[in-house]
Amino acid sequence: MTLSYLTDDCFYYILQYLQNDNPTLYNCLLVNRFWCKTTIPILYANPFAVKISTKSHLMISTIIFCFNKAEILQLKEQLEVNQINNINIDEEHKPLFEYPKYLENYNDFGINSTIRRYCSGLSISHSKMYNEIIPIFHKSILRQSRNIKKLDISLDLFYGKSFKNFNVQNSNLNLIKLNSLSIRLNGTTNNEVGQEFLRNIADVSLNLRQLIINLNQRSRRLLINPTTSNNLIDKTTWKKLYKIIQGQNKLKIFKLWNCSSSLNNILSSLEFQKHSLVHIEFNNTNFVNVSLKSFNNLYNLECLIFEYCEGLLLNQCEILNFASFKLKEISFIRDKWNIDITPSIIKYLGEPLQRLSVENLTIPLIENISLYCPNLILLKIGIYSHIDFSGLAFFKDLRAKMLNITIFYDIDKFFRKLANNVPINVSKISFYVGSCISNKFSKFKEFLENCHNNFEMINLNHIIELEFLKIVLNYIERSNNNLKTLGMVNLDKELNDEELKLLNQIKDKGVKIVEFNIIHYIYKGV
Repeated sequence: MTLSYLTDDCFYYILQYLQNDNPTLYNCLLVNRFWCKTTIPILYANPFAVKISTKSHLMISTIIFCFNKAEILQLKEQLEVNQINNINIDEEHKPLFEYPKYLENYNDFGINSTIRRYCSGLSISHSKMYNEIIPIFHKSILRQSRNIKKLDISLDLFYGKSFKNFNVQNSNLNLIKLNSLSIRLNGTTNNEVGQEFLRNIADVSLNLRQLIINLNQRSRRLLINPTTSNNLIDKTTWKKLYKIIQGQNKLKIFKLWNCSSSLNNILSSLEFQKHSLVHIEFNNTNFVNVSLKSFNNLYNLECLIFEYCEGLLLNQCEILNFASFKLKEISFIRDKWNIDITPSIIKYLGEPLQRLSVENLTIPLIENISLYCPNLILLKIGIYSHIDFSGLAFFKDLRAKMLNITIFYDIDKFFRKLANNVPINVSKISFYVGSCISNKFSKFKEFLENCHNNFEMINLNHIIELEFLKIVLNYIERSNNNLKTLGMVNLDKELNDEELKLLNQIKDKGVKIVEFNIIHYIYKGV
């Protein structure tokens, strides 16, 4: 019988499947030379992930092995020691691979955290760590990087003498493969290396699929309010940012944080991406005196998110009535504009919507959702302050099939009124009740005893307990076994005999018991 062998490609795909399992990948390094050679590019594609590995300090030792003589000298001068974590800095090291060249995901926060943990045994001030030591590592990694695909970086990184003689053009840094860029600016952008870095991105990184621009980060040197921060960004930097936006071939996702000026120019630049842009997020953005005319022409736009935004007026919204795009999803999260703005936007953009997220219900808001959102599938509602409950009567006209509700206020009145008004077409419902609420059980009980009988899925952030299981079983029997899925928390709880018996009776009715997943609930819906 001939012994069959897996091809090299098979081994590669097996190892690729383990890309997020660093401990296993470390073991794979030791199998043989081929496994080692194949594993190294996968292991070092994202070695500084936020998830802490027990061997993360080995990564920094490896990076030090790849330092050139000048970087070794800089590190030695700053640490004022010849040895760190059993690594003799004076010795010349010859690594087996050029490890930094395999880096695909460059996140300066993850790198900074790993370096801090690595140097935790040394007495180093916070200022010296960030201004002198950490930049040495970044300079060395960037100098050798050739395959970066995802870059999350602050221009603040390029301050300090460690980057004084760093030449972006003459380094091996290759950003042609970059497909995701998140760049943070503190407003103080007048440094040659940072400007050269932006210029390099604008010239060569033309295939971004995602671009995130954060115009105000908490600076290490001073705290700047968003308005001041935006005003400190010089015209040269703005022009480079516009060029980066305009020059992309097929930009799909754009996110803007902390913008208080130049928004008109940014929206005009986005018009260059009207053929490909499908997702836009505005976070802490001021729309005072901003024209939405350019924004209106993004005819492929599918998702729009406003979070902590302000400054938009009714007369600015009117042009949205002529929008060329047909949104599938829109979210309004903690926005600070007048309460009539969100209903107005829904009026103009609601017809094609399938997913909608709103907060703190008002009568005009519920009315407009009922009137102008005939294709709604999922409605997510956050209640973080007192609301007018008379508006819940308009819930009967909702067209949504799924309803997600997060509530922290007015819980005593809410559940009974919702139960009496939730439309029969809503077949899936989820509740997240704030942990500060002490009487969740009685409110869930009140809802289940008074709502319609057609729910196929009910998700509740409530633990399994005897009385609650009785209420659920009564609802199932009342609804002629329509319920197919029940979500609760702490499913690994040890049950007593009565609880286990009732739970099995519920399962025997054809109901699947699932864990209430708050992450899934928040980001993906029911």
